[in-house]
Amino acid sequence: MLNTTTLKAPAKSTFAVHSRSANPCRTFISATRRDYYKISLITKGKGVLTLGDRTYHITQPALIFINPVEVKTWQPEGEQDGYYCLFSEHLFEMNRHYRDDLIHYPLFQIGANAVVFLTDDQSQQLQHLFRQMMREHNDSDAYRQEAIAIYLQLLLLEAKRIGTVSLEAHRPVTAAQQLAERFTDALEKQFPIASELSCIQYKTAGEFAGLLNVHPNHLNATIKSVTGRTTSEHIRQRILLEARLLLQHTDWHIAAIARCLGFEEHANFTHFFKSQTGHTPLTFRMK
Repeated sequence: MLNTTTLKAPAKSTFAVHSRSANPCRTFISATRRDYYKISLITKGKGVLTLGDRTYHITQPALIFINPVEVKTWQPEGEQDGYYCLFSEHLFEMNRHYRDDLIHYPLFQIGANAVVFLTDDQSQQLQHLFRQMMREHNDSDAYRQEAIAIYLQLLLLEAKRIGTVSLEAHRPVTAAQQLAERFTDALEKQFPIASELSCIQYKTAGEFAGLLNVHPNHLNATIKSVTGRTTSEHIRQRILLEARLLLQHTDWHIAAIARCLGFEEHANFTHFFKSQTGHTPLTFRMK
């Protein structure tokens, strides 16, 4: 894995793929979190990974899944080889079904077993998919983005097949992780917004705490400890993502979008959006 403080996902956090041998990580990576998903294929080298409150000792070929919210560290050992890719929901903006599948993908869930150990044959098969993604990423052919999305879907499918047997047996069940997952599920169930008549019901940390029957301070402390972000940050970023998608892919009036996202006043939505993106909803839509 690379230190993501020096290598970030490309513009709009869509997709990037790299060789681990060409971009080696030789030093300890301190606790970090990121704004994108990451899949690393380890074909050579060892290391110790922490993700949330879980520790993994990597001593053989493995596929590692890192979600955008849990804090991770990485201590490499020996010469490293393999591949890794970085991406976010933006890669699947044209297909909301694929985007929703990504958000609910079992190996990316909070508290899930994030490491799938591989046989040599499985490693070879997954290396082929990474090489295909690298080829498409470096080319400028037509439908390049669509091809990348297809190969990534294949990678996720194969990984799920390989990891299905051990996923439930190794899933941690601490109270903090259970509460964090309940919060994530409750937040995601409000999306996507399918019509102008729909409106999210919960948009504050206090409202989610009431829904989950816990004190707001306890919810916030738990979410912060598990994911590295506050409850309000998660809510704000999810509402912002939905706002972007609705502005880009619908012709709804901005006032209607504001109402759907829980803003009583159009001006409040405009202020929120501009403070997060630097653009008003109208200028963002026009761009």
